[in-house]
Amino acid sequence: MNYRYLILLVCFFSPASANAQVEVSAGIDVLYPVLMNSYNSKLHYGQLGFGMCLGVAYKPEETQFFPILKTSFGRTRLPLKEIGKNVMAMNFNYLNVMLNENIVLRFPQSELFVYGGIGFSNLSAKGMKLAGPTGEMIKHGIDSTRDVSKFFPAVNIGFEYNYGESAGKDLYLTLGLNFQYIMLLSNRNNYYFYTNEPGVGVTRHFASLSGGAIVPNFYVALHYMLRLKK
Repeated sequence: MNYRYLILLVCFFSPASANAQVEVSAGIDVLYPVLMNSYNSKLHYGQLGFGMCLGVAYKPEETQFFPILKTSFGRTRLPLKEIGKNVMAMNFNYLNVMLNENIVLRFPQSELFVYGGIGFSNLSAKGMKLAGPTGEMIKHGIDSTRDVSKFFPAVNIGFEYNYGESAGKDLYLTLGLNFQYIMLLSNRNNYYFYTNEPGVGVTRHFASLSGGAIVPNFYVALHYMLRLKK
């Protein structure tokens, strides 16, 4: 779409008494994915992941509701299958894209954004890792994969807090807490792999990345308001 038409569209939907405002944000986040399916019973197995988050929002002046398109990317890990005292996991590069609607709760010296929305998560496999007390002693590798999918539907809810004199300013810093649920559809991402353990020999395994991943994450974001005069 031509950028002139996009600006006209934004202005058309903005309130007549307000200036159009576009807010951009960028930050860093820390996440800890939790996955449960028929191949795993360790609910709290996982690994801290680190990434970056970006956002763009349309915020008319003094609005209580506004939409924001958020994306985040980085590296994370999800478990595939328990093998004795170890867990075979897959490393992923992730990309999340979420369209959220925000409610602004204003207090005398702070703001709280409460939001929820839908989108998708892209998980790109980047190799296996056998984690556990004896994982470093066991050789392993992928025999084959089947029906590998990278895109999964996702929903999220979150809270973002802006405290102090920066509330209502064009440039401000927020702290956020987000909970994302990724729906890992069945019969997708089937992995056939082997382990070669000293004294045991080669054993072949099957696992499917399915079920649901709950991904809580904490982030710090810097926001800047771009005011578009009508």
